[in-house]
Amino acid sequence: MKQKIKRSLQLIYKKIYNWIYLFSRKQKIDKNKVIIVISRGQKLEGNLKLIYEEIKSMYPHFKIHFVIAENKMNLKLLKELLLIKDAKYVILDDYYLPVYLINPRKEVKIIQIWHAAGALKKFGYSTIGTAFGPNKNYLKIVPIHSNYTHAYVSAEYAKPYFAEAFNMSENKIHALGIPRAELFLSNKIDENLKTYETLGIKDIKKTFILWAPTYRAEGLQAESNIDMLAIMQYVMEYIPRDTIILYKPHPYSKINIEKLTKQVNFINASEESIDELLLIADALITDYSSVIFEYSLLKRPFVHYVPDLEEYTKNRGFYEQIKNVSDGVIIKDMEALISWIKKRKKNEYYETGKMVEHNFNNLTSSTKKIVNHFINEKE
Repeated sequence: MKQKIKRSLQLIYKKIYNWIYLFSRKQKIDKNKVIIVISRGQKLEGNLKLIYEEIKSMYPHFKIHFVIAENKMNLKLLKELLLIKDAKYVILDDYYLPVYLINPRKEVKIIQIWHAAGALKKFGYSTIGTAFGPNKNYLKIVPIHSNYTHAYVSAEYAKPYFAEAFNMSENKIHALGIPRAELFLSNKIDENLKTYETLGIKDIKKTFILWAPTYRAEGLQAESNIDMLAIMQYVMEYIPRDTIILYKPHPYSKINIEKLTKQVNFINASEESIDELLLIADALITDYSSVIFEYSLLKRPFVHYVPDLEEYTKNRGFYEQIKNVSDGVIIKDMEALISWIKKRKKNEYYETGKMVEHNFNNLTSSTKKIVNHFINEKE
């Protein structure tokens, strides 16, 4: 009964929202107005930051506005509608509720600069029918990832997967690369020194291992019953003194790591940019996160710690098997993970050539190519 009432209220909200948008059609679209939606935190970073800087450089007369998305059906969402209703470009890198509630005007361009490279774990419409996937009744009201006019991916092989996830034509998906790749190819050491200072690191000669797990759902949508906190607590007991673990939770993670912060060689890096952390990390521990793709450009060792691989595969699934898209070591056992950590040292070289070739078809001036494409493409 509660679910029926909730769905009814959502439907009413959507009708009001779309009615307000339709009423605004009398107002002309501002061809120089750009909306950049920040969904994964409170600050501009990653692909969106690079896109913003490129637009600002190439088109200084454009009026750029920022929205911190909460994705809740409330008054704030109505205020956001008043901001985006006459915008020519709406640029996002994740989920953004307003563009799924409206019937956009034909001249509007809604551009998905997805935050992840490659194609590994399934998401969006690809997960319908799994424990993780969206509710079909909800999709009737909110068709998630709909109305995109452009989407950009790092490689041709990923296009059909993203077409499935976004429920959109493959013709609207373009393998022009991803902006973030440029950060890792340049690998600016001078800028990285600021990250050490921010984290309070004085001895940069130590070995820094970034632990960056992916998002895990909770409740009925949970992909597995893994206890990530318990795993980290156990592993931290065996970390060598000359090794520092930098922990970067997923932006949507709810794990309380207060106990871990008491460890001398553990640093909570939750407030730092994932890109900056990847650049200073001598090695990487993750599970199913797409950060492996950008990290592969640095030619440094990384591991997939996946004790719940079978469960995760069943309850969410993958577009490609890990071994087919990644050169990383695959580990399921905690003792094996500890052993791997103990072997790490600074300035290790790790061969990722096959992985880079498979997951990146375009590594030259991707940001410029993407901005030129969606702005200059004929309507």
